[in-house]
Order: sequence, then C-alpha cells, then structure tokens
Amino acid sequence: MVRLLAAAIVSLVCACGCSQANVPTAQGPSQTSALALRPPVAGGQPKVNFFNTPTQGAWPDYIVAGPQGALWFSEFYLDKIGKITTGGQITEFRLPDNNDIEGIAAGPDGNIWFTEPGANQIGRMTPSGQVTAFPINSGNPSPRGITAGPDGNLWYVEYYDGYIGRVTPSGKITRFQIPDYQSSPWDITTGPGGDLWFTESGANRIGRFDPRTLQFKPSLTIPTGSSTPWGILFTRDKHIWFTERTADQLAVVGRGKISEFPIRQAGSYPEKIAAGSDGELWFTEMQAGNIGRFDPRSGKFGSVISLPSGSIPIGIASGPDKNVWFLIASYTTQSQVGQIVLH
Repeated sequence: MVRLLAAAIVSLVCACGCSQANVPTAQGPSQTSALALRPPVAGGQPKVNFFNTPTQGAWPDYIVAGPQGALWFSEFYLDKIGKITTGGQITEFRLPDNNDIEGIAAGPDGNIWFTEPGANQIGRMTPSGQVTAFPINSGNPSPRGITAGPDGNLWYVEYYDGYIGRVTPSGKITRFQIPDYQSSPWDITTGPGGDLWFTESGANRIGRFDPRTLQFKPSLTIPTGSSTPWGILFTRDKHIWFTERTADQLAVVGRGKISEFPIRQAGSYPEKIAAGSDGELWFTEMQAGNIGRFDPRSGKFGSVISLPSGSIPIGIASGPDKNVWFLIASYTTQSQVGQIVLH
C-alpha cells in the first residue's frame, strides 16, 4: 500500500509562515507516445500522450486544472509543485524541504493551494512561484485533500487528527472536529447545495459539512465494510462519486444512499477519479497500473489503459483542453504526466 507507506515515512517538522521567492526549472515536452487500450472502446480508442517530469524521483501524486490555462501537480518526495501546459511544457517550482507536498487545489484568489503533511501546514503559491506557508498550530494534523469551497475559502482534511479545516485567502485557519471516531479523512470536495463532502477512510463513511452553519450533517456508512473510501468527486449530474481503495469499487451517493460498482480486476486499488468531457468517469488503478473508465449512464466499466510496467498512477483530473490528465509515479522508471486525448 504505497500511499500509506509514504504517509508513514513522512518527517513531521514545524515550519514558519513566511514568504519566499521561487525559481522554477523548466523542461519541454518529451517524446509523445500512444498506449494501446484493451479491448478497443466504442467509437475508437483515445490516444495517450505522456511527458517525463524534469527531475528523477519526483513521485507526482495529485493534479488540478488551475491558472494560466495549465495543470498543476504536487511532487511528494521532491517538495516541488509542477506546472504542465496543455502542449506538454513542464515547469517545476521548488518549495522548502521536508514538507511532503500532497493535496492541491486552485483557489478562488487565482493562486495554487496545497497541503504539506510533513510540515503540518497549508501552502499558497502564486502562478509565478511565490510561496507562503500557514502552520496548523495544533496536534498532529497531517493535512491531505484540499478544495475550493463555495464561501470563497479553501477547505482541507486532517488525516491523523480527524478534523476538517477552513483557510481564508489571507491564511487564517479554523478547524472543526469530525464526529465519527477514527475518521482518518483523506479527500474533500464541494458538493450539491454547497455542502462539503469528504471520505473517512478509517470510519468507512462519507462525511458532510455545511460551511454556512458550520455544522456536520449525518455521515453515510458505506455498504461494504472496510472499503477505505479515498478520492471523491462532484460531477455535473449533481452526484458524489468516490473510490473504495481496498474494496476495488467505485461508488455514488444518490438520494442519501450509496450504490457500489465492483471493478472487474481485483487488487486494482482505485485512487482518484475525474469526469471526462466524454461523459465518462476516469480513475487511476494504483496497484494494477491502469487507468480505468466507467460510464455512469449505463453503469458499466469500459476498457482500461494499461500503463508500462512499474507505473503507479495516482492523481487524475479533467484539463482545460477537455482532455483527461493523470500522473504516473514510479520507483524504477521516470515519473510522467499522461494525457488521454478526448478532443
């Protein structure tokens, strides 16, 4: 379980909330390649391009569409934020050491926001690379997922302490303790009606919080026990979808109930999920080394994209070019950013 292993080896140190200039490094597109799908999908198989990250050992994990019409991603082991244009040009911005960059979100202020479990703080970076850190001055939070809320603030989850937190654009942090015991929240998203929804990987529940009343709503218990809910997504059809890591399932919340869809391949370890412009859901199979696809209209899984041996796909997001972008970490080969060409 690579992500849990990564979390276990995090060096937890405190850091000051100070700004500092950042000098980026850049690299042009690597050779573009097409990876075969198996079997071919209806309407033809999409081409897949991939681009090498500039630095070895990056371990890119989470990715989001952000400012300047680009995608931005966290590099866990290198303490860097990467930026990739839709043409494949990659730029890296170095952050302070031992921060273990994790969740990432585009803020309403036009900046990139991210969590730093190694330093127990929230980071903010301008598109030009100016970084400011905001420490979480309590307990052992280990912040993970982060999202832009409906109230103009950023919201994140604390994996170890079991809180969700609110960060104003100026960096003021307020924390709210999750009622469920040992919730171990991992990811968070803004859902229907402006509520915040989050995965409780330890409690096997989906949590819900109203940012207007600052009150938690009743959480939903997942039908499959010990499923380890992980990535979570609000889709255009007003549904909440999430992955179940150890149960090898996708699941959806509709009318207050959870429906689950088993992935055909056991041991796939689904991580993150994204909505494609083709109306399908695309997700990373971290342990199987695949990119999976699911049609929410038919309730059926499509063919998978089989990645090269040693690939560990983690983050995935819909890009400004209406294509799907994903990240490949690896212990043995060069880390990469992938693009599934839908348009």
